[in-house]
Amino acid sequence: MRPPLLPHQKAIRWVLALGVAGVLAFLEFKPDGAGLPCAFHSMTGLPCAFCGGTRSACALLDGDLARAWQTNALAIPLVLTAIAAALGALFENLRGRALLDWAALGGKWKPFAPLLVFVFVLWWIPHLVSALRSPEAGLADLSNPIAACIAEWVGR
Repeated sequence: MRPPLLPHQKAIRWVLALGVAGVLAFLEFKPDGAGLPCAFHSMTGLPCAFCGGTRSACALLDGDLARAWQTNALAIPLVLTAIAAALGALFENLRGRALLDWAALGGKWKPFAPLLVFVFVLWWIPHLVSALRSPEAGLADLSNPIAACIAEWVGR
């Protein structure tokens, strides 16, 4: 049996649970078209791997899985993981004990970090090409010279 949570551990779990609930509420009730600013997109006109994530999360929360997948499929597991983490933190606080040894669990993922980065970059390339070939999604700004040059190179 795990020892009881210390006060600072309970506080961290409350912040996590309430923070995720706040972000999800913002995404659910935010005005349409209000996304988070992206420095990479502002400089290059190209979508970063997370561009479209806010719109994708909103679509997922609205139950539109197809639109969420089309806008940015990477947001789907991130939103679901955030919800699971918040529910786990809430449950741990109500229970008064940790469910898992989070430090040990985090250490087990370190060997997979390079593979995750590789898969992430591998996923980003088709996302970038798709955004350049079909600008109606609003992910690429072809008025930016960098994006226009790469779009021409991709064959738009």
